[in-house]
Amino acid sequence: MLQQKSGNPDARIADYFDLIAGTSAGGILTCIYLCPDAQNPSRPRWSAQDAVNFLIESGRDIFKSSFWHKLRSIDGLIDEKYPSQGLEQFFLEKFKDCQLSELLKPCLISSYDIERRKAHFFDRIDAQKYPAENYFIKDIARATSAAPTYFEVAKIYSLTNESYALIDGGVFANNPALCAYVEVRNKFRIPDYGKDRGPTAKDMVILSLEEKLRKIFPTKKRKIGVKLSG
Repeated sequence: MLQQKSGNPDARIADYFDLIAGTSAGGILTCIYLCPDAQNPSRPRWSAQDAVNFLIESGRDIFKSSFWHKLRSIDGLIDEKYPSQGLEQFFLEKFKDCQLSELLKPCLISSYDIERRKAHFFDRIDAQKYPAENYFIKDIARATSAAPTYFEVAKIYSLTNESYALIDGGVFANNPALCAYVEVRNKFRIPDYGKDRGPTAKDMVILSLEEKLRKIFPTKKRKIGVKLSG
């Protein structure tokens, strides 16, 4: 739609929003939309259509369970319904060693830390300032999509080797619009109003989209984009 409206076939979602936030499927799409092209690091590697195609094409492999896994888990009754290897392989192939700090725009992707009992946010602004807040994108995607009963807990490490046990952020932030709003209020600044003035609601346009990928990713989550007025 952006390409049609702008008349630019190379238009990308990253060109039109100052921040993108998401959880579960929305978190994965956020990573795909903002992942830089290795040949041209200032531009997105993939289009929105690429993102949909990836998930549709890989869905059958991701949500495939062997007879022995079904037998061992009693078809998801006593253990996770699906093995995580297919999901992890998909993220490794797509994102390789791309890091959170390298994404093209600020973003906020949610998960939940089951050991520390609190929400865990992957924040590109923090990742660029603090090495301890930086992660591989493949690990972020795995964490935000670790839906309880579907996939096992994601055990990941920051780039400073701090370990985390994380699950799907939807258990805490099913609609990340408010989280994105707070992020913009706290960390963005409007030059015309001085360094202590953050954007208010009237300075923002927030687009909240319900994911239509439930046949691929069963959990119902959202992604949102924030555009600062002017």
